[in-house]
Parts: sequence; structure tokens; C-alpha cells
Amino acid sequence: MKIVRLTTLLDFGGQERKFISFTQDATLLKNDYYFAAIGYGGHAERVLLSRDFNVTIFNQKPSISNLNNMWILYKWFKKIKPDVVHTAAAEANFHGTIAAKLAGVKVVIAEEIGFPNHSKKAQFVFRQVYKLCNKVICVSKAVKNFLIEIKELKSDKAVVIYNPVGISKVTKRVISKDFIIVCVGRFEKVKNQQLLIKVFSKLDDTSAKLILVGEGRERQNLEKLITDLNCQERVEIVGFSAEPEKYLSKATLFVLPSLSEGFGIAVLEAMQLGLPCLCSNVGGIPEFVTENKTGWLFNPNNENEFFAKLSQICKMPEEKLSQIGANAQAYVVNRFSEIDYVRNLENLYQKCYD
Repeated sequence: MKIVRLTTLLDFGGQERKFISFTQDATLLKNDYYFAAIGYGGHAERVLLSRDFNVTIFNQKPSISNLNNMWILYKWFKKIKPDVVHTAAAEANFHGTIAAKLAGVKVVIAEEIGFPNHSKKAQFVFRQVYKLCNKVICVSKAVKNFLIEIKELKSDKAVVIYNPVGISKVTKRVISKDFIIVCVGRFEKVKNQQLLIKVFSKLDDTSAKLILVGEGRERQNLEKLITDLNCQERVEIVGFSAEPEKYLSKATLFVLPSLSEGFGIAVLEAMQLGLPCLCSNVGGIPEFVTENKTGWLFNPNNENEFFAKLSQICKMPEEKLSQIGANAQAYVVNRFSEIDYVRNLENLYQKCYD
């Protein structure tokens, strides 16, 4: 079958890492794949091209209100004649699903990667869009339940397929003498790095260090906050890295303070290395982080709770941290493999096509 995987951007982020993991071993793929982005490309685009996959970047404004996207996609679908169109992220789901149906594509599958903050009008619109789909993939049980609760999606259309976690190039952590906290994620308000910086600046342990790995629109605001709090010597922004495990492998603790998180692939990448994690109790994260067993959870809207937990963890003996990390690593192994992800997706494509 000829399958199109369409998303909003092909630069960096959780969705892009998913495409990279999906194509890691081309021998696992039984179908002919075309990858595309409505907006711009970048890191993920380059990786996919280096693996000899078909990649199309439309370089359009990725807005739902930009209806020209629908016309562009319709013409492209008519030209390449895919058997299956699999969209992911709101803009791609909206434009891609409608364009694919108009173009006569037999199977259309959408994927919801988070928790949409839709108005009643938008909920109605996406309710109609998802009716056009054969199935809608949800990246966690929490996302599925949320979409059903707001009536955008009916349960018989929903299927949960967890994101894959690629095997880390780093096989062993190097424990530092310093207490090093690492946070990996896009610099966007929803990722809540501002709160992490504020809380970190209040820690009694002035020898602790914070490393922020990522890039995004909030970078300048984060840099200003670091300067305002006079913690430039303790907080470092290293920018985007295609290999975040280089930083994770040297960390003592991974922290993810997101306000919303459909899945949280960065958490699983840290757990895979045996790194203890302190995360927001939002979205899909509580589905694999169990309090005081495989990590710790906190309310990202409660600064005092966050500070109390982070302070407590910083004072924990190394043996306790190592045990939590070992539990996390044991939980992740064989649960989120690329092989299972490819198999689950291709089985879904075939089932919908038959």
C-alpha cells in the first residue's frame, strides 16, 4: 500500500521524533511511505531524506483558517493516489482529512497528539471531521477519554497506540558528583520551563545545576528570567539536540513541568536510561510514572508542591534515586519498542483497508 503520513511541521519535537523512530529500521516497513508537512521542515525532514524516504514540505502557513492548505493537499493526493492517509496534529487532521476524502482516498486515519483546547464551535467542527475518519489514533488513554468526554470522538472510532521510544545510543549513565537536573522539550509556554527555573532558583543546594535542552519561541523569555533571577552560573540553555541522551546520561534527575502533555515521550527516553523523573501529573504521564515507584508527580499549577518535591528529591540518598531509576528503566523495557509501534500501525492500516 502507498501510505501518506502528514503532519504540521517536520523539524523537531515529539511528533517528529516519532517519525524518526518509525523509520529507524526500514526493513520493518511493509508499505510504501510518503512523509509530508503543511508548514516548514528541518531536522526530521533531513533525517527522513537521508534514509531515502519521500518527503514533501509545502511551506504553507499551518493554520486551520488557511483553507488554501486543503486545496493544495487535495491536488497532491489526486496526483500521488495514496491508499491510506494518516494525519497527525490539529491542522493536519483538519485539512488533511477533508482533502483526502474529497480526493477519494480509501482509508483516512487521524491522530490526536494532545488535549485540544477547543471552543464549542471547534469541538463541533472536529466532531464532523473525525466522522470522516476510519479511525482516530490517541497517543494515550487520557487523550482518548478526553476526546470522548468532550464529544469530539466516539469510542468505536478511537484506538490507543503509544508512541515509540527509540533505543538510546547511550547504554550507561555517568553519575556526576553534582546534582544535575535536565529538562528536554520545546520552549513553549505549555512546557512550563519558566516555573522550573523559578523553583530551581529557590533551592538550598546552590551547587545544583539545571540544563534545558530544546528550542522554541520562549527562549528569549527564559534567558531573561535566568538573568533576572541571577542564576546564570547554575542554569544553562544548550538549545536543540538531536541526541538529548548526551545530557540525560550525565543527569541526576529529569524534570518535565508541562501544563499539558498528551504522551510525554521525553520522559520515557529518560526512564529508558535509568534516570529518575519528576513530572507533571497531566495527560498520559501518570500512565507510566507511578508515585515513588517509577518516579514522582506534581501539580504543575502548584508552585509550592513542586518546590517541596524537588527539594525533597535533591536531599534523597543516592541509593533511593538509583532504585527509582532502575524501576523506571525496567518498566520501559519492551513496552514502547519501535518494533511494536510499527507492527501496531501497519496492522491498523491493513485492517482499515481490508
